[in-house]
Amino acid sequence: QLLPGSWPVHSETYYRKWLANQIQECSMHILHGVYATVYAPLWYRLLGAHVGKNAEISTAMGVVPDMLTLGDETFIADAVMLGDDEVDGGWMTVQPTIIGHRSFIGNGAYVPDGTVLPENVLIGVQSCTPETDKIREGDTWVGSPPIRLPARETLTGRPSWRRLLGRTLVETVRIVLPLAITIGVGYLIVLMTFDDAVNESSLVFAWDLAIGGLWYGVGTFLFVLALKWLLIGRYVPRAVPMWTPFVWFSEAVTNLYEAIAVPNFLDMLRGTPMLVPILRRLGMRIGRGVYLDTTDFTEFDCVEIGDYAEINAWAGPQTHLFEDRIMKIGHVHIGARSTIHARGIVLYDAKVGDGAVLGPLTLVLKGEHIPPGTVWIGSPAQPGGK
Repeated sequence: QLLPGSWPVHSETYYRKWLANQIQECSMHILHGVYATVYAPLWYRLLGAHVGKNAEISTAMGVVPDMLTLGDETFIADAVMLGDDEVDGGWMTVQPTIIGHRSFIGNGAYVPDGTVLPENVLIGVQSCTPETDKIREGDTWVGSPPIRLPARETLTGRPSWRRLLGRTLVETVRIVLPLAITIGVGYLIVLMTFDDAVNESSLVFAWDLAIGGLWYGVGTFLFVLALKWLLIGRYVPRAVPMWTPFVWFSEAVTNLYEAIAVPNFLDMLRGTPMLVPILRRLGMRIGRGVYLDTTDFTEFDCVEIGDYAEINAWAGPQTHLFEDRIMKIGHVHIGARSTIHARGIVLYDAKVGDGAVLGPLTLVLKGEHIPPGTVWIGSPAQPGGK
């Protein structure tokens, strides 16, 4: 068990901790379906973290499990950097990171090692947590550097056993299905190409494998496409409690999209004209000549991108947020000839005007309107030049 303290980066303790982190990061790919489910708290407890009741944990990164405590009903959203160790002057320092009861950490937020967060605190999307002595119970902080916002209304609630059972069943299928498809199709491809491996040239065998892989990629997308229209239909702006079937099915579709369609097909099309017509099939409204170097979309029907817009690597619209266990969905409009640089995020109900430019790591808050032809940068977005 790792204890608080400091160690040289060329020490046994550092290498042990480094190896544990690599294993954990690999698990985020292999066990992708486990994260953001009712099974995630159990997984983190097995790793050594102290996790309270009814906690929700998505894809947290940089976690030092022995140093992490999550209170009851905490919510850790996607891609949160949570309590990562600090290396300075050749020394690694690890300290306990404590998230208080019912606190919420938004997507892409940064929680430094040693942070102690009081109860009912909200850290916004792509925001940095302020120093511990500045935070009070019930605070809301957004941005980098963080800005304190007015108090918000908080909601709590515990699901019935029927809803817990329903969500558990849906998320069990969502975990098992990608692995079952991958193993089953892989076995089938091996059977179909086995004779060529024995009787034909290596070029014929390689060609057959390539064709099999191509059809597998296309097939995973068609499978997700069918599930989306069958289970969800068309996304529209709405607010839905987390413990409802719509949220379970929506998150299942998103998970399957990210687990099988993106890595096996869509990722290979990033930055090419071929990605646009494929995403239109999912319901996105995308204009002519649009450049997309991202597949990071969820509620597809709520995204509108104008002609000749450019969205760079891992940037784009975030059409929903979980706010106090309420899933809120809204439209995002990205204007014609606008540019969003790497990891820029536009939250729901926001608009980016024609010809506007968002710098790297820029966050457009929900409901904001970026004027046409302007340049913005920062989190939250601020005017950044001509």
